[in-house]
Amino acid sequence: MPGPLDHLTVIELAEQMPVAIAAMLFADHGAEVVKVEPKGGNWFAHDLTRKSWDRSKRSVELDVGDAADLQSLRGLLGGADIFIHALEEKDAAALGLDREALERDFPELVVCALTAYGADTPFADRPYGESLAAARLGTMIDRSSSFRPGPVYLGHPALHYGQAFLSVIGALAAVRARRHIGKGQRVEASLLDAMIAQSPMNNWWQEEGISYIKAGDSGAVDRFGRTRLVTGMFECGDGLYLQMHTGGQGGFKAAMDLLGFGDRVQRVTAPEMSVPLTDDEYNIARVEIFEAFKTKTRAEWIKLFQAADVAALPVLEPAEVLLDEQVEFVGQRVALPDPDFGTIYQAAPAVRMANTPTAAPRPAPAVGADNGALGELIGRRRAALAADGKPLERPLEGIKVIDFSSFFAVGYGGRLLSDLGADVIKVETPGGDQMRPLPDCFDAAQRGKRDIVLNLKDPEALEAALRLVAEADVVTHNLRPGKADKLGIGYEALSKINPRLLYVYLPGYGSKGPKSLLKSFAPLVSGWTGLLYEGGGEGNPPTRAVFGNEDYNNGFLGAAGILMGLEHRAISGKGDYIEIPQLHSSLWTTSEHFLDADKKVVYGFRLDKDQAGFNALDRIYRTTDGWLCISCRQEERFVALAKAVGREEWLSDPRFAAARDRSANDAALMEALKPFFAQKSSEEAFALLDAAGAPCEIARETSWVREALWEDWAVASNRVIENFDSMYGHVRQFGSFMHFSLTPSFAKGSAPRLGEHTRQVLREAGYGEEQIDALIESKKAMQAADITGRIQSRVSAA
Repeated sequence: MPGPLDHLTVIELAEQMPVAIAAMLFADHGAEVVKVEPKGGNWFAHDLTRKSWDRSKRSVELDVGDAADLQSLRGLLGGADIFIHALEEKDAAALGLDREALERDFPELVVCALTAYGADTPFADRPYGESLAAARLGTMIDRSSSFRPGPVYLGHPALHYGQAFLSVIGALAAVRARRHIGKGQRVEASLLDAMIAQSPMNNWWQEEGISYIKAGDSGAVDRFGRTRLVTGMFECGDGLYLQMHTGGQGGFKAAMDLLGFGDRVQRVTAPEMSVPLTDDEYNIARVEIFEAFKTKTRAEWIKLFQAADVAALPVLEPAEVLLDEQVEFVGQRVALPDPDFGTIYQAAPAVRMANTPTAAPRPAPAVGADNGALGELIGRRRAALAADGKPLERPLEGIKVIDFSSFFAVGYGGRLLSDLGADVIKVETPGGDQMRPLPDCFDAAQRGKRDIVLNLKDPEALEAALRLVAEADVVTHNLRPGKADKLGIGYEALSKINPRLLYVYLPGYGSKGPKSLLKSFAPLVSGWTGLLYEGGGEGNPPTRAVFGNEDYNNGFLGAAGILMGLEHRAISGKGDYIEIPQLHSSLWTTSEHFLDADKKVVYGFRLDKDQAGFNALDRIYRTTDGWLCISCRQEERFVALAKAVGREEWLSDPRFAAARDRSANDAALMEALKPFFAQKSSEEAFALLDAAGAPCEIARETSWVREALWEDWAVASNRVIENFDSMYGHVRQFGSFMHFSLTPSFAKGSAPRLGEHTRQVLREAGYGEEQIDALIESKKAMQAADITGRIQSRVSAA
């Protein structure tokens, strides 16, 4: 298919859902993806999710336990660029598909292994499963339920999507490295890494405990403490829900004026989030505000807020947003023929490249649809690799990114590229990024970068910025549509200076369209695209927060889109304009849901009313003293579960003969399982199931993520880094999330001070010391006065 990756071949060995999701992102953007499935399909092959996650792929059935079929798989790998799988290490070794064997037999192949916890962690021997990882790692307690105490099953599969993103970013970085070192390598992305990769905004350790958000339930109504910020879900007078966010200078005061509190809330001229709330303002923002919202309908509030340039969006069900005028305007809704629904409507591919458009997706294939073409597929060979022999320590070494963005999402994508070895230079105005007053949030997005301050409204400062762009590979920003052109850093201007430039624009909604000028802040777009209804459970109102949001997802997709652009440029020699709105990334991370022929919402899967799971075999069960999670939909896991609970008769019951039958008789299984767990403690039930080989985990009822900051193995694996001399003092924070066998990722450093590297960067751009002095003295540029020691930070919700 046309697209930036149309020269790559990907082999997907389909054992777990994130493998399918990652391969979908490749297929959406042009790669030839061959899905290798067991005879009759995998345990989730007949779920509705296949309609999205397997679109545009080809499907062949192979029993890799059979010698002839395994040889066929190896034949496919001989012509492939990327191999994605979720095999456990012992199973991979038994098949001759372990790291050593693949490096020996297919030295140019990039192998992306999706694991549960990573080979270098204490949990390496625990079974794979998103729900299992969420239970063991405390993710189920990260956002408490609005309806009951205790852990909540993840209604939104954030760990699955996070792992898929990390695997695609890692694989494409390894493909880029292959162009230099001439070898493929193994990339590992785990569910544990997916969890911590979606945690650094809210989780760090600082010696005095400063944080913009309170520890504990990050969905709590007072989680921002005295920070001059309101964001959350509110019920309106008509019983409908919206989300509002007061980010941006003046946003808090404007919102309070509209809500009727204007005479009690001060107007501040300093960055709003740097001025703590007074006692009365705190009571307004954290208590009184909820009743104020009930005085008008949702439509009335949204109209008022958007007119006042305060971010606000409705909370909708998944896929419902596909009917929105902005989605229709930008062509982000596509229609596919479907054997069950006649027609279904899905989100289009998420990354838009002006000069390298993607084709409309093809419907997902039937299991084994391409069996007849197996010989042809095996016979294909990739183009000869012309590596330049340049040694690399890190996969993106030599790539330069100029980042004109503010706030979290774009910056986070750049931080991921920095960890992979790119030189990311953050360009700020003299006033600085509006997120700077939020120390942990800012540090999470900007760590590892260099920083220069330029007043782009001045021609001499703009000229300095253009010199940086002339030598760059990538420019990123999220300015409102039209503002970059006014500043002189629009695509047309910069592409003339540097024809090989990748100009990457990550707005909220798109560069054009009826919503293009609206503010966009997390988690508004997540709620708009359905995450809060996913987390609420069937028949419940939307929950106030879920794990994962569009800031992380847009950062992930931004990094992946940049790597797609770099890979296509390596083939074409040309730069491109790339647009990746938060709307697109949020639609992609709810892609398991769609609209039917009548444009009604169809859930790919749905959390139940008890917020305990999607079905009887993948859920949490209440025990006498807590909750136990099981993940036993696969055939061998179901057999082990039936034996463990003393119900071996299930194995000969036609209602439970195969995964599809078990799904059809889900209610009967659930009712039979509940009494078994209800009569045992969590430890007792765990011991029985674990000994029988039925995958399970006790669901933690306390958070684990901040404990991880103090684990020696996390520091040793670079998942956690420690900095004794950051501008915030002594901190511990999360580091690398992807693991490479030859060119490792390596996280280091803290966020830069405002203008910390101005002199250094200007020197590299060819400026002499007198010229630099003149720019700084005239305030066209700014160099930080101190580059060591603490800065003052008054913002803390703790």
